[in-house]
Amino acid sequence: MKTASRNSLAPEDKELPPLWTKDFILLMATAFVVYSNIAIFFNFYEYLQTTTIDQTKFGLLIGLFAAVSLVFRPLVSPFFNSGNSRPFIFLGIFLVVGALASYSLARGFWSLVLIRSFHGLAFVVLGAALTAILVGHIPKERSSQAFGYVGIITILPTTVIPPLFPFLTETFGGFNQILLFFAGVTVLVFPLAFFVKPKEESLQAQQRPGRLSRREIIEDLTDGRVLGVLGSMLMLYCGNALIFFFVAGYATSLGVSGVGIFFTLSTAAELGVRVAAGSLFDRMNKPRLVCLTMIFLAVSYVILAAGWNALPFFGLMGVLIGLGWGIALPVFNGLLFDLSHPKYKAFNTNLGFQMYQAGYFIGPFVGGYVVADWGFSALFLICAGLSVLGSAMILMVKGGDPGRIAIPLKKP
Repeated sequence: MKTASRNSLAPEDKELPPLWTKDFILLMATAFVVYSNIAIFFNFYEYLQTTTIDQTKFGLLIGLFAAVSLVFRPLVSPFFNSGNSRPFIFLGIFLVVGALASYSLARGFWSLVLIRSFHGLAFVVLGAALTAILVGHIPKERSSQAFGYVGIITILPTTVIPPLFPFLTETFGGFNQILLFFAGVTVLVFPLAFFVKPKEESLQAQQRPGRLSRREIIEDLTDGRVLGVLGSMLMLYCGNALIFFFVAGYATSLGVSGVGIFFTLSTAAELGVRVAAGSLFDRMNKPRLVCLTMIFLAVSYVILAAGWNALPFFGLMGVLIGLGWGIALPVFNGLLFDLSHPKYKAFNTNLGFQMYQAGYFIGPFVGGYVVADWGFSALFLICAGLSVLGSAMILMVKGGDPGRIAIPLKKP
């Protein structure tokens, strides 16, 4: 029976279109270099402490990069699709290299405000254009698997680069010099992107290389399927951000030290489940899988709120929550990709990534007030409530076929 089962899956696997094409590999390498631009700022706070800038303004300078993305990415995304984005990738590389080199010119608060804003805008152009060309190289039959690997590639720099910082600091002599080194590394994206070609079928599906019209944007954003998935993704990322920023303080309030094991195990579980699943997520009913995963996360958040003051408890919760995130994030992106009309795929994928930025802005902003007034347990119960709400939003996308909807809607 076991042999038959394995053999029954083999033809299906062989019929799937290839994922790891030359272009996809080049795009993954490009994404790793691009997202290294974010990882190198993990100790930006420590760098700011060496300046004469008022410490109360550190948070603004740190968050400005994400705030610029939150505002401008939805504005520029309609201009990009898989057919026209390559020139914008080259423009984005040029702007990012210039931004990294400009930090050494900063002389105070306002100059850093300008540089951080410019860097955020440069990253918006590069990130949105890279996403647009990427979606043209993702087979619908492997969308969740592809986005799972994209998630791994974007997380890897934050895992690899921080441990290298002592060596980099000793080698190059300071934070600004490290930024100049990574400006040089970012130049490597030029040859990588040069050899990536937009797929012909993507151009034919979109029928034109221009931007989306206002009518098309409105038509896309009034589709209940798109709104349901985007809203649910926002709930997921708000909970993700609240855990990321507040679980260490929660452990400290309970007298637990060494809570870094939570993040180590959650990251390992998040990456491990994506690698182990392979194309499995794409053979499952994605709306149902996301719905159940959000409920699983809600239960995990409720257990976390119970507040057992033992380090093994935090390690176990790291594994459970990491598994939930590891499943939900790629399946969400795959579901949004699957249900989008071809001409909206790049735009909607960029909106999906925008939900990450929104969650990481809204979550901590609200979370600070919640912790101050009601405590950490209430915060994690709110995370659970957000997950349940996100699961309810997905109910408008149901059935065996991705994108089947529970209410009648005009198709694009």
